[in-house]
Amino acid sequence: MSKHDKTEAPTPKKKREARRKGQIARSQDLVTWSQMYAVAAVLPSAIGRAGGTLRDVTTRMGNLIAKPDADQALALLSHGTLQTMLAVLPVSLVVLGIGLVGNLAQTGLLLSGHGLKPKFDRINPVKGLKKLLSPQSAWEAAKVLLRTSILAGVAIPPVQRIATEIMEMGHPDTDTILAVIGRDGLGILRNTALAGLVLALVDYGLQKRRVMKGMMMTKQEVKDEHKQSDGDPHMKAAIRGRQAEMSRNRMMSEIPTATAVIVNPTHVAVAIRYEPGRSAPIVVAKGRGAVALRIREEAERHRVPIMQDIPLARGLYAACDLGQEIPVEMYEAVARVLAVIMALKAAA
Repeated sequence: MSKHDKTEAPTPKKKREARRKGQIARSQDLVTWSQMYAVAAVLPSAIGRAGGTLRDVTTRMGNLIAKPDADQALALLSHGTLQTMLAVLPVSLVVLGIGLVGNLAQTGLLLSGHGLKPKFDRINPVKGLKKLLSPQSAWEAAKVLLRTSILAGVAIPPVQRIATEIMEMGHPDTDTILAVIGRDGLGILRNTALAGLVLALVDYGLQKRRVMKGMMMTKQEVKDEHKQSDGDPHMKAAIRGRQAEMSRNRMMSEIPTATAVIVNPTHVAVAIRYEPGRSAPIVVAKGRGAVALRIREEAERHRVPIMQDIPLARGLYAACDLGQEIPVEMYEAVARVLAVIMALKAAA
């Protein structure tokens, strides 16, 4: 089968099977660079809060050194730890939230143990070598080199500019160096993360295209899947036969409650039941041929009156479904039959 024969889009079943096997497009770089970009956005406020906490703790520590007190030392330690955690908390929440949302957006809620099944092909050195020398591996290596080159092109010039600026200062103190790095470092992080995010989006789009191309199907595969989904015709016929038999059995169980069975005389049989308070009798059983014979036999066994009326039997069989009241135009004919039955019962 040639890959050129696969011209049909994958069916929903094909997509579900591929998803169950883990064959879906995903990019961890997309999540990682999104986290870095978000961190670059929230980090200044976290650093500002942490710096304020550090200055406060340093000042109080100086006072504590002048007048040592164990309780105040423990209180200061608890205060510093708590404030530091609160400063770091927004960054942690952003990283965690983007990690969850990013992975769910790519793969959805995917719970499958297919990847945990042992496969001896994975330790086959021949297949491993073929995979290592495959076009896909070459593309992955080229992709890594391209990504590294682009990120280096974005990050290295600003770093060189910062180094040059610091060297031109002569002998700056530590605070000045940290101020310069803090001023431009976040910009470098943000620009690098943005470039990495763009590359990750392109990579994700290429992966999705490759996965969809790998799931393409031939016309014959689509036909076979539809045939399999529809089921085996012989099995479906057997199921329909079983359902019809169950329906007939339920119908036969209603005959003992019938008021009369109207026949024609052997080809058609319709059992009706009249209940006081109802507007009209209802049809509880009907049939032709062998089913009509079974209705007659059940009626005789349970002593249900059998009345021969060819036009009425045919009319009821054609006009009424099971459980349905007889139509108005047949009220008079059915009433005559019921009157005869009641007269016979009264005479008996």
